[in-house]
Amino acid sequence: MPIYEYACHKCRKFVEVITRRIPGDDFAPACPECGGKKLTRVISTFQFHLSMQSQIDQLDPKYDKMIDASNPDLSFDNLVKTYGLDRPVPKAKPKK
Repeated sequence: MPIYEYACHKCRKFVEVITRRIPGDDFAPACPECGGKKLTRVISTFQFHLSMQSQIDQLDPKYDKMIDASNPDLSFDNLVKTYGLDRPVPKAKPKK
């Protein structure tokens, strides 16, 4: 069941109206607060969830450099060299 948000002209409140169908031309909602019939449908806000990768992509590129400058031992380049992350991973030998 869709929920629509309306602005009531009589009591000047924003109200939500739950309908059993998509409102057509013959649909006339009433304000649940004051019973007023003059309502204007408004655009409702919505939310969405960003994945962790999207959040990381939105970070300022200078952020990585600031982290590297504050602690050189944890810099990306140093960790790559320390743990050999720049070399390909050796293939596992098949078990007998």
